[in-house]
Amino acid sequence: MSQERVDHLLTSHRHEMPGRLVELDVDECWELLRRTPVGRLAWNGAAGPTVVPVNYVATSDGIVVKTTAYSAAVRETDDSPITFQVDHIDPETRTGWSVLAHGRLDVDWSFGRVDAPEVDVWPAGPRPLRLQLEISTISGRRLTD
Repeated sequence: MSQERVDHLLTSHRHEMPGRLVELDVDECWELLRRTPVGRLAWNGAAGPTVVPVNYVATSDGIVVKTTAYSAAVRETDDSPITFQVDHIDPETRTGWSVLAHGRLDVDWSFGRVDAPEVDVWPAGPRPLRLQLEISTISGRRLTD
């Protein structure tokens, strides 16, 4: 996707009425996923609903997260339904957007795959396991200014 198209997608909402919620199309949702380094992974775990912030990479067909072998995400999500959310809010202009994806998460137990996309993980320490979210539905909304 060209930078011109990306800029258009991200600014085309400006002609809308202020304070209006506008549905994002699938392409916009994917573009916003690709441009945002942190999202939230949510699942129904042993202690009930669980939400954790994670660094990730959006691939052509899903989301990749790297984590430790002892994380709650690994223990509780393999082949489980999950939700993934990214958003951006500007309190000064009272605008923002949110993208929500639903799918299944698979733990890739093949440590250090050569073909794995590089995830820029912010917390220190090794994160050898890949979690692959296969997205079944994706939607988003923008609050216009």
